[in-house]
Amino acid sequence: MNNKILLVDDDMDILLGYQRNLRKHFNVTIANSGLDGLKTLAEHGPFAVVMSDFNMPNMNGIDFLANVGKYVPDTVRIMITGFADLQIAINAVNQGKVFRFLTKPIDTEQLLKILEESVLQYRLITSEKELLENTLNGSIKIMVDVLSAANPQAFSKANRIRSIAKQLAEKLGMKNLWEVEIAALLSQIGIISVPQDVLDKEMSGEELTYDEALIINSVTHFSAELVKNIPRLESVAHAIKNQNTDFIKDSSSEYKIYGKDIPVISRILRIAADFDSLSKTNPSANDAFNSMLITSEKYDPEILNILNSIISGVKTTKQKKAIPLKNLRITMTLAEDMKDDNGVLLLANGREITDVVLMKIINIAKVRRIAEPVFIYE
Repeated sequence: MNNKILLVDDDMDILLGYQRNLRKHFNVTIANSGLDGLKTLAEHGPFAVVMSDFNMPNMNGIDFLANVGKYVPDTVRIMITGFADLQIAINAVNQGKVFRFLTKPIDTEQLLKILEESVLQYRLITSEKELLENTLNGSIKIMVDVLSAANPQAFSKANRIRSIAKQLAEKLGMKNLWEVEIAALLSQIGIISVPQDVLDKEMSGEELTYDEALIINSVTHFSAELVKNIPRLESVAHAIKNQNTDFIKDSSSEYKIYGKDIPVISRILRIAADFDSLSKTNPSANDAFNSMLITSEKYDPEILNILNSIISGVKTTKQKKAIPLKNLRITMTLAEDMKDDNGVLLLANGREITDVVLMKIINIAKVRRIAEPVFIYE
């Protein structure tokens, strides 16, 4: 458990006194300025608690704790000052997001109690965050495994969209790339609601009936409805819901937003998904891109230009490796489609082998032969 505490004050005698009184109860580190405190955080963190004096030269305690919040938001912050000033207390809470505001002098017993409460608060924050992240990761993994098992072609499409979308997001300088990748992977999850015969027609490019087209068009809405039930993925669900919105508003459009009001992830997904679809019906990537230019009002021109720069650049290839089926392991990624001896697609190229996928392969191998060798990426 993390019981590390960082104490910051410009008076070294006070710091040494704190250290003597607290070191039997906590792992105490001291710093005698705000800048020194930030450096200590970077080099020796994370700390459960940071306690700072207010009145320090160059960087006062409020500014210091505000910086702490930017770099390590989970760390619990305490402000201590030699004089009680209401405005200082208000600023400490509003700007430094302090957990406790203390005034000197403070006796050791009281300080110990407050620090124990602060460490407990840190543990509550981090344990709740860890639980939420594990729930999130587990939910996403299950949904991706369901899509892969239910429809390998749909998963393969989602994985191709993810690859393009990630490159676009990187070029845009987006920070939360995980949101883009998850949105791409889950953008096709609604396909599990489509009857197989309708899906086969859509995948082969056959003309759909009016009702069949309605079913296919409902995939986006159903995908968003499924994803929005997962904690912390509300923005991803919103992006999936709006992924078919045209950039330039059409008077007949059912969507109420357009232009830069469309979530950037939605704009990325629209371009990535359309490019993937057109790449299947055009002889080259450049031809697919030129087809998109014909209906360029659908797309964000900035992201469309980025796509052009990507497909015009040098393409790199991953190294493939052939292995026997029995050597397939969790975390490997398929470099070619996995099929049975009759040519039926079992798993699509690009599929990462998870525990669920591996169990599915083992069970399939019990009832029919799987073509070998299996190709994976090294």
